[in-house]
Parts: sequence; structure tokens; C-alpha cells
Amino acid sequence: MSSTAFESLQFDLSPERITALAAMTDEAAAGATAGWHEISGALQADREAADVDAIATAFDYRMSEAGEDAESVFASAWTIGGKTYPAPPSALPTSVADLWEKVSERASSSPVRARLHDLLFTLRRQPRHIHAEPACVAYQELSKQDWIPLYRALALVRTLDIARQMGRDDLAQSAVEQMITDAREYIKDAEWHPGVSMRLVDRLVAEKKPPDEVDDLLAAARARYAADPHIEVEVATLQRRRAKGDTAELERIDREIAAIWLAAAENSSGIQKVGHLTPAIEYARNHGHNDMADQATRTLQSIESDELEMQSFRSTIDVPREKIDQWIDRFADHDWRTGLLHFSRGDGGHPPSGHIDNNRAQVDVLRQEAPLLSMTTRVMLGGDGLPRWQPQNDDDRELQQLAFVESFTMRVCAPLFDQALLAIGARHNPSREELEGLFAERPAVTPDIARVLADSLLRFWSGDHEACAYLLAPKIETMLRNLARGLDEAVYQTQRSNTPGKYVGVGVLLRILGKRGLDESWGRYLAMLLSSPMGFNIRNELAHGFFEDIPRPLVALLIQAALYVTTLHPGAA
Repeated sequence: MSSTAFESLQFDLSPERITALAAMTDEAAAGATAGWHEISGALQADREAADVDAIATAFDYRMSEAGEDAESVFASAWTIGGKTYPAPPSALPTSVADLWEKVSERASSSPVRARLHDLLFTLRRQPRHIHAEPACVAYQELSKQDWIPLYRALALVRTLDIARQMGRDDLAQSAVEQMITDAREYIKDAEWHPGVSMRLVDRLVAEKKPPDEVDDLLAAARARYAADPHIEVEVATLQRRRAKGDTAELERIDREIAAIWLAAAENSSGIQKVGHLTPAIEYARNHGHNDMADQATRTLQSIESDELEMQSFRSTIDVPREKIDQWIDRFADHDWRTGLLHFSRGDGGHPPSGHIDNNRAQVDVLRQEAPLLSMTTRVMLGGDGLPRWQPQNDDDRELQQLAFVESFTMRVCAPLFDQALLAIGARHNPSREELEGLFAERPAVTPDIARVLADSLLRFWSGDHEACAYLLAPKIETMLRNLARGLDEAVYQTQRSNTPGKYVGVGVLLRILGKRGLDESWGRYLAMLLSSPMGFNIRNELAHGFFEDIPRPLVALLIQAALYVTTLHPGAA
């Protein structure tokens, strides 16, 4: 595969060579039915020749359904190691566009003429109309050929886009008529074609003056695709766009959209039911239909955890026992004070979630080696089985991937920290007074907190790890709040209207401390453990009673986090 770095290559533009290239490209297109990439694939064997490679590159781009410039219409096929392939059309040398133009004049097949003329049109090759009309004509020809329905529909959509940009009402009208005919056929077809028909209808609705047939197409599509709530909502949303300005009609459609999700929930079970109720609540609430939002919420909260039909997957990591013992001895072979100090610093100064730079690098590795995992949207459930959070945009998805890496590392490390903490207690057996004395020496620890920390450790070592967790979680928040107050940060919000005064939560406290010097790796670890719905969210899950049996290794992490916070002090968070 070429790098498309043609640089200053000058191609042979003689009639003989151009005729040969056009014939070769037409032949490559003859067997294509599933997209332009098949044409570049058919030319693969001859791409050692620079001019063949330049022609084949034209068919490597993915075509977007909207846009006017080359970068928004023709996207690179993929990105590897920060480099895109193919290079953006505008980044290619002028000699490549010269070659495309010459071949487009001699080519006879519709796919070849459509792609080359469109590339030249979007590159604003002058005069633009010389490429606009042939591109439209070729696209309409392609829409009637043996290509798969999706690409035939995309060809018509692109025809209409180009015609509107050039003010060619004749070409636009021809495309609109064909789109109406094709959309009607796809909707009626016994085979399922929602992705094709809805692309056509969506583009027709986007017209400044949509054709009269649009409403009938939407009604037909709504009836045809009623079995799938996602598609039916998509159609209803287009109907809503058509009702712009009609308050009564908008309200009717809004209730119908919420009702689609409610009906789908009624006919489903388990996690799928949750997945239908969540958008019902969100849509009804956002559009002022609180009765429907309340109805969906009551149904959602009535779902029991065992109804979700969730499955657990486990994997085993084999670590030689002597390696585990050596790791534990790093903490337990010292006197207990030194052991707890080392324990509070995690693994060599890094938190149990790992160093932030390493975790971000791991996200990049996952993006390349497990692309489906990176693209999958995951809904985070709470201990009660109800949905807590899901990403809303690309930035959220990036954060979720980072949280996934951090959570995995924490799960791997938790049993090791659990064994290390147990070993410290078993080998040294410090007393309550000794423990309280140790913690009382630390600047940010009050006598009350020192007492709770000592009691928590003793309960952990005696086997009462659940009581340890309930004692400790709120006190970590107290320590974080005291640190922020010691930095003269505002952590209390006075009453606003009917909202009573309150302290800010753990997440806000960690953001405040992060701005004042708290190490990013440790800040993210504390957030993942205590307050983030992307992580374990222990502080909130415990407070609401959603832990029926909190795992002891997780409690060990809670103790480790508390001991780490005790080592901080205002001005050196």
C-alpha cells in the first residue's frame, strides 16, 4: 500500500498512457458492487506504478454524507500510529489532481467518473461546473446499477448535495424524484432496509422545501419499522422536524416518542428493558412530560437485580507464590509503622490504579489492538442494578476507556494489597493506642479521625471488614474536605432558593485539590475508588446501602486510600 507521498512526481499524461489508465480503472470498476474500495483493491497488483497508485488512492477514501470541502466529504480510511491513510485530498500534489482529471475525461464507467469528478469538484478544480454535472450524472447512473442498496442511496444523496451547491435545480429535481421512488420501494420491500431508506428520507426532509411526498414516506416508514424502537424514534424525530412551529403537533409527537420507548420496555426484559426505559425517562423529562418520566422511573426502579440476567466473566492470572510472598514482605517485614507507611504509598509510589501516563498509553494500545472495545458504549450500573452513567460524547468515551484500564488494574492489585495488609496485622499486632498515636502525629488527622482509622484497621484484621468500610468511607471525605479548607478553598454552598446549604462532594473536592497540587495519578485513583460512576463509587454506593457483601480486597483499597490521604497536608497535596 502506498504512502501517497507522491511529492513532486510528474506523471505521463500522454493520450496513450491516459487511455491505458482509464481502461484499467474501468475494468477494475466492472466487478465492483459493494463500494469504491473494491476498485482500489482490484488495482492493488499494479500499484507499484506511481500513476496507478495515484488513481487507486482516489478510491481509498471513505465518503461522508455531508460537507462541501474535500476533507469533510472524503475522509481517510484509517489512522495508524498518528498517521492517516490516504492523506487528505488537499494535501496531495497538484500533479495527482491533474492525473485524475485526465483519466476522468477518458473513463466510461459510472463509479470511476463519479468518484474522480467529485474529488475534483470538492477540491474546487476550476471551472467547478465542468466536474459538478458529470459527477451528478455518473452518480445517478450508479444509483440504478448493480451496487448494494446503501451505495446506490449514497450516490443519490451526493447528487442532490452537489446540485444544490451549484444551484442546478434541474439536476436536483431529478435526484429528488429518484430518491422518492427508491425510498418508497425500500420501505415496501420485504427485506429490511432501514439504513438505506432513512438516509434518503432524512436528506429529503433536510431540503429547504421538502417535497410533498415526504410526509407519506415518513408515515410509511414509521409503520414499517415499528418493530424496532430505535428506528421508529428516528422516523418520529424527522416528523418532529416537519412540525416545526406547531406547538400542539410537537407535543403530540414528543409524547409518542416517549411512548415508543415505554412500549418497547414493556415488551422486553432484563438489561434490554433498562436500555429502553432510560431514554424514555430522559426524553420525557427534557420535553416537559413529567407524568411519563415518572411512569418510566417507577418501572425502572421496580426491576430487581436478578432480573437483569447479567453474566459474570472471570479470568485467571497465574503468579508464582514466591513472587506474591516477596511482594507482601516488602510491607510486612518492616516494623508495622514502616509497613503501613509503605502501604499508604501504594506500589512504589504509584496508586493501585497505576501511573496516569502508563494508563493513557494502554488506552492507545487498546484502541489499536481491540478497536471494537474502544468503540463500544458501555452503560455503568450501580449496586442496585440501575444505570448510573454512560458516555455522551467522544471526550466521555475517552474517559471511559481510561477508567476501564484503571479499574482493571485496581482489580488485579486489590487481592495483593489485601494480603499485604493482613500480613502486617498478623505479624505485628499493633494495639489501638499505638495506632491512634501514629495517626495523631499526622497534620491533617484530628483525634476523632485517628480513632476511626485505628478502629477500622482493627476491625479489618479481626475479620469485620464490612464495618470497617462503613466507618472509613465518610471519614476519607472528611479528610479531603479538611485539606481543602486548609488551603482556604470554599467547600460549602449556602442555600439557594429551596436547595438547602451543603458541602461539595468528593468529586469536587478532588478537583479542587488537583488544582492545588494533588498528584494526577492519585487524584484519579481516589475518584475511581470513591466517587466516580465510571469506577467503584464506594462512597456513594455504601451511603445508599447498595453493597450487600463488599469484597474484602476492595476494603483493603479503601484503607490504603485513607492512609494515603493521611500523609497529605495543606500546601503539599
